[in-house]
Amino acid sequence: MSTYRTLKGQLIKKVSEDPTNPVEGQIWYNTTTGLLKGLPALLAWSSTGNTINTHGNGVVGIGTQPAGLLVGGSPYMVQAEEFDGTVYSAGGDTNTGRVYGGGAGTQTAGLYFGGGKSPGSANAGETEEYNGTSWSEQNDMNTARQQLTGCGTQTAGLAAAGYDNTVTMDDTEEYDGTSWTSGNNTPEGVLQGNMVGTQTSAYFFGGATNTPGSAVTSSSANYDGTNWTAVSTPVVTARRLAGAAGTATDCIFFGGFIPPGTGATEQYDGISWATTPATLANQNRAGGSFGTSSAAVFAGGTAHPPGSATTASEAFNRSVDVVLGGAWASANNSNTLSEAPASIGTKAGLVSVGGYGPSGPSNAHSDAVEEYDGTNWTTATAYPTNVYSGQGGGTLTAGIVSGGNSGGATFINNSTTYNGSSWTAAPTLNSARDGTASSLGTQTAALHVGGYDPTVRAYTEEFNGSSWSEQNDMSTARTRGGTAGTQTAALYFNGESTNSGPIPSRIPNTTEEYNGTSWTAGGTVPERFTRLNGSGTQNNAYRIGGSTGSAVVATTDFYNGTSWSSSDNLISAQNWANSGGSGFSDSIIGRGRGSSTYTAVTQEYTRPSGTEKNVKTITSST
Repeated sequence: MSTYRTLKGQLIKKVSEDPTNPVEGQIWYNTTTGLLKGLPALLAWSSTGNTINTHGNGVVGIGTQPAGLLVGGSPYMVQAEEFDGTVYSAGGDTNTGRVYGGGAGTQTAGLYFGGGKSPGSANAGETEEYNGTSWSEQNDMNTARQQLTGCGTQTAGLAAAGYDNTVTMDDTEEYDGTSWTSGNNTPEGVLQGNMVGTQTSAYFFGGATNTPGSAVTSSSANYDGTNWTAVSTPVVTARRLAGAAGTATDCIFFGGFIPPGTGATEQYDGISWATTPATLANQNRAGGSFGTSSAAVFAGGTAHPPGSATTASEAFNRSVDVVLGGAWASANNSNTLSEAPASIGTKAGLVSVGGYGPSGPSNAHSDAVEEYDGTNWTTATAYPTNVYSGQGGGTLTAGIVSGGNSGGATFINNSTTYNGSSWTAAPTLNSARDGTASSLGTQTAALHVGGYDPTVRAYTEEFNGSSWSEQNDMSTARTRGGTAGTQTAALYFNGESTNSGPIPSRIPNTTEEYNGTSWTAGGTVPERFTRLNGSGTQNNAYRIGGSTGSAVVATTDFYNGTSWSSSDNLISAQNWANSGGSGFSDSIIGRGRGSSTYTAVTQEYTRPSGTEKNVKTITSST
């Protein structure tokens, strides 16, 4: 093929069709379409699982994105945590609790040194090595200090700068796996700065130059294993208490405190710094950072705002691949208008039971049942009684409905099983109540959770196919919330904790997780919703629609077993509807209420698996 032209030193080729496997930075001219195209990298931060402990300010990060280590933090913590690319797990405790130390090495060969230790703000020179299981004490640093920075490996570590409670320091020390040796000083005294690289090729940048830590600096310096050299490559935005990852010639700089806090991310290519479009959601400062310029983590520290210690963790990724996005699509409408029906089943086999209708006398409850087969709704055998706001579980051919309201303030304890064609009376609940929750559990391993009778309840009952038994209550009484999962791995999120007072103040923004025995706290829901729907499992759940009390919403959120993140919006807002499916990849919502009236609308969600290349058409404005 002949050369088309050269653009900024890039050789542009004429091609008749787009390359099947382009590489980052490649640009080509498609003669068939007449388009100039390229493959740029995507730079983005995304939430990971939260840390187990609240490490607070001065936590140290060591290692890589799929194998990282968090150590120490405020207040003088000994706890360490290991990160596997998704979630954190407990690591071995250090021998000395510290804050604002330095780190180097890997998850299985870590080095932790210096910092501040209790009591008071006593400086630490302690050095410890980690073998992937436990920490062992080594020879102390020559000069005890805190608010320093480190890089390198367990047997070739580098420590620089810091604070000794009197002056901002310019001291450098090298570790050989046994002891520390003093090296040449940095060009200026700095605390709360950053350093990346190795013992023989390091890059120092950012931080503050005075003891209160208010005079932030943008200056930087290179270390060649012997000497430091100040370089004229300042960071774009001077800051302290930031995170960093990478090498001396390829690194990123993120978060920190200017003041105020910032989520900005900058990238260094060995020549100059540039701001990237990637921004931290939590604007952490004094957190632990580790990784490379393409795959980094920033966790713990203090979030700004609100200025309190955080368990939040975010991962940075540079990739040419785009995760294929999901989308909601309109499906055939149901035949019946009603809100708060009970849900049984999945996206391709959903049963809608009862509900509250738009016509007839006040409190017009319905016995209408409809089945959805993935394409159409059909009328099925009516429920034995009029019911509103019951809870469902199971499948199209093996379902169960429990509780609800049969009119006015008539709360019922009925439970009834469904075989795909007929209903059969089953043992009653111990406590009569309504409260609408999404499909939860199976016909022979069902859950009935929370509800209203007319007091909001935290009750949990399990059904084993023969009887209902009372279990440990939720931590918070709830009704009209979202649920997902099974009898031994369930979720309950949002809902109303009381039936009085203004909305949304009575809506908890919390998640509770059930393990078959007890409830524990899960991730915080980004917003407060009632009359919402859920689908999926405990580790792959979907919050669908709902109401803020003043408005019905079309937004959705995804739960990965640890934290919630925003997902794809519905085509139209719905609440008090039917829902089912496998969560983030496959879900459905139907009937219920729209923004202003009852609706028969059905919406289906599909998220294809895999990725595609981030190919972009280059225009004059690009």
